[in-house]
Amino acid sequence: MELSIIASGSNGNCYLLQSAGASVLFDAGKSFSETERRMAALGRDIRQVDGIVLSHAHGDHYQGIGPIARRLHIPVYVREEVYAACRRRLGPVDVCHFENGFRIGDMEIIPVETSHDVSSCGFVVGRLGIFTDTGCATSQMKEVIRDLDAVLLESNYDEEMLMNGPYPLDLKERIASDRGHLSNEDASDFIRRYGDHLSQVFLAHLSETNNSADKVKETFESFNEDRPCVVCSRYRQTGTFRIG
Repeated sequence: MELSIIASGSNGNCYLLQSAGASVLFDAGKSFSETERRMAALGRDIRQVDGIVLSHAHGDHYQGIGPIARRLHIPVYVREEVYAACRRRLGPVDVCHFENGFRIGDMEIIPVETSHDVSSCGFVVGRLGIFTDTGCATSQMKEVIRDLDAVLLESNYDEEMLMNGPYPLDLKERIASDRGHLSNEDASDFIRRYGDHLSQVFLAHLSETNNSADKVKETFESFNEDRPCVVCSRYRQTGTFRIG
């Protein structure tokens, strides 16, 4: 299985997983043309996508889904309550609701509860976990990580930058809450405590205002003894990586 990191950040999120029998987008927060361009830069063809899986109803995760799904005539896999929250913005699309595990081609996809200020989930696919937009490491995340080889995990903000930054106090408190986002420290500590066995760690969904790639890497290495990681770019496609 191969993971292509197309976009990652509050300006848009999109991850492509390809197996022998399926090509699936997880979230699509960029326009059709931008997603197509970035995929092509990685040698990937947007017209080969078999489905789009949506994690939650925030625009940086769904705003490209309607145009992509309609133009390519592909289904959107989404929880019923998430679809209800964004159906007008998605527009007419072919919807497949899920609550438990489901399949697209040969790819088995298992939802995992995350903790955000709207209904949200991450996903386990094979030996990969995708966990973004969560204010804390949930019990399900702690349980499933034991059986994974790789994790794409939110590392959204540096605590000092957030608290000393320009956001209003109520927004700072929301971001830092258990239903907001993971800080660099919390993401790095989660990997230290529960993911010592992982062969690959991708740190994602960086804030432009309250974080930097250097801060993420410095914090992760301080918790994990200079262990390598991939910090996902907010501004361009990050790359394609073999999983397993």
